[in-house]
Amino acid sequence: MPTPIQLALDLQASAEDVQETGVPIDEAFPEDAANELSRLESYNKHLYRPNTYLHKWWARRSGTIFRHILKQLVADPFKRDFYAPGGLEDTIILDPMMGGGTILHEAIRMGANVAGVDIDPIPAMQAKATLSMFPLSHKQAVFDRFFTELSRRLSPLYRTICPLCGEEAETQFVLYGLRRRCDCQEVLFVDSFLLRENHGEDIHICPTCRQVYSGADHRCQAESGSPLVEKGTESCEACGAAFDDILDEPFSERYVPLVVVGWCPEHDQFFKAVGRTDLARIAKARDEVSDVNFGDPEDFRVPSGPKSDDLLGRNVASFQELFTPRQLLYLSASAELLQELPRKDRLWLALLVSTSLDFNSLLCGYKGAGISRPGAIRHVFSHHAYSFPYTALENNPVFSRKRSGTLQRLYHDRIVRAGEWAVEPVERFIDDDRREKVTIQGEIDGGEPVHDWGELLEGRRRFLVLQADSATLDIPEGIVDYVVTDPPYYDSVQYSDLSTFFRVWLRLFLPQEADWRYDPLASAVSEGDAPGKQKYGEVLGAIWEQCHRALNKEHGRLIFTFHHWDPEAWAELTLSLKRAGFVLMSRWVVFSENPASVHIRDLKALKHDVILVLKPKIGEGKAPQWPEPSQFDATDSYAFCRDCGAALGWFLSTDLSEPHIRGQWRYVIEGAASLPFTERKLIYPLVHLTPLARSTAQTSSMV
Repeated sequence: MPTPIQLALDLQASAEDVQETGVPIDEAFPEDAANELSRLESYNKHLYRPNTYLHKWWARRSGTIFRHILKQLVADPFKRDFYAPGGLEDTIILDPMMGGGTILHEAIRMGANVAGVDIDPIPAMQAKATLSMFPLSHKQAVFDRFFTELSRRLSPLYRTICPLCGEEAETQFVLYGLRRRCDCQEVLFVDSFLLRENHGEDIHICPTCRQVYSGADHRCQAESGSPLVEKGTESCEACGAAFDDILDEPFSERYVPLVVVGWCPEHDQFFKAVGRTDLARIAKARDEVSDVNFGDPEDFRVPSGPKSDDLLGRNVASFQELFTPRQLLYLSASAELLQELPRKDRLWLALLVSTSLDFNSLLCGYKGAGISRPGAIRHVFSHHAYSFPYTALENNPVFSRKRSGTLQRLYHDRIVRAGEWAVEPVERFIDDDRREKVTIQGEIDGGEPVHDWGELLEGRRRFLVLQADSATLDIPEGIVDYVVTDPPYYDSVQYSDLSTFFRVWLRLFLPQEADWRYDPLASAVSEGDAPGKQKYGEVLGAIWEQCHRALNKEHGRLIFTFHHWDPEAWAELTLSLKRAGFVLMSRWVVFSENPASVHIRDLKALKHDVILVLKPKIGEGKAPQWPEPSQFDATDSYAFCRDCGAALGWFLSTDLSEPHIRGQWRYVIEGAASLPFTERKLIYPLVHLTPLARSTAQTSSMV
């Protein structure tokens, strides 16, 4: 049970004793405390900030880190403690690249008025839905009506027969095998013949007759169609030829149903081979979906992209191919029922249905064979890429029980638990080996929507959310107190590409809610070639210029987290900030990534972020003197990020040309050997010269 704790500050001290000037984060940041909580949160971020996880999004940063950052912007020292409520009342926070919306949620909890902008419609819609406050009783009533009607339409297609009592039962999910061919036959591939570990009575599927059995006793019946083959088998025993994928048929027809996992009121969960009644229901769904009209087929065409090319390479031309007939009927019925709802309810419920597709597609795999994780689903983006399973899993979205990936389970996790947390936010407190949950009394994760910048100047906990290109925003000058953001990763263009999987359906559900024709290539991320790398700096520079204009020039700060191994990423970041007119006030290093995260596991990946605190360069304003960088130690994630942050400060204070800045970033990160010979003679000595000598060398080289 969450309980209050004693705050670290001495609340008996007088205000005169703790008067301060400037912005606290310029001088101090609790790195150790932030790192301790961030490491804990990194294992299950969705459990720590449930109200930001309504819809699937990628590369979310730690909420506790940004709470620590925002707390160091609080003027009142009594409210600067991590567990003290509020502190940002009468403050405007802007996040021009909001992504998952973490910063908006952290700031509005503390009483700030917030503005969030993203070029992608999904972050904008998710922020609007999760920051809007509606009673849970209202949402429950809306969901119950929606689910009841959806279930009425779809449940008859998900009925089966219990093999133990012969009574009608509910289908929980169906396992499919992947069709493949060699020179002499067609076979069905599966991950394993083992379906479930079960305390000595393990459940298997027979590779010959396809019957499901438990224990060691099984009398194989006659062969039943194509034989089953386990993953990892390279070639056919009969003809010796390699097995090839079947690419000349629609993706959904490349899989064959093999096993039904059902739920009987008397016998609980059961496994059985697909029977005639199951096949008849699948055939009925196929007949019904032939009459469904999803609109212009071009709206569902798979575009070329870093990850979408994996679909095109397997001859998947339309996103509709990735779903079974029953799943397409689920999408069609949902779209129809959503149009009957008021706009305020249609938004959050459409996002819930959309994110459910991560668990309801033929790209889902089965990972429920282990005794510790019965029935678990490997969702579509478990590896931040399109994966093509051998054993595909067709979930039942309207299954009556709260099971993995069902609409009932997702509603409970993404709406109910999130809504309860929003009105009583909980943090963790670590005392030696003891961990406690602490309710932050008085904070609310939500607020009042507004529609223009002027309305942010009044009230508290107001939010303005825009789907727009932040480089072209018309923000009133000086209106923003702090810009706090997390820029897109230098070369993570795949996240925008992957989200197309959801966008094509959200466009069907919410045609008027967003600009669906926006250009995803306008984002800052690099496409990898030289023009793409420079584009990163150009787009960021334009955004920083807008931030510079919008910031209060007396106390305003631009604060963001960043890390990268690539010197080009640091060079582009440096040049973008330099062109926009910012100087570095401080930098702090914090833990950011769980080493087991799917996108960095077993890779030489940085585990830390550097927090960069910058202010607009106005006149002769003072800034710290940063030391001239030498070559970095790239073996330690923390030291590397700390050195990069300090080097950024030095580069921003120099008058080196852009080619010199690029070259010196390569030198300090990769060493002189990484430079072309013509640059090596020029760049390498610069780090050893006096400022006067450096200026002379640079001028002569340009001549």
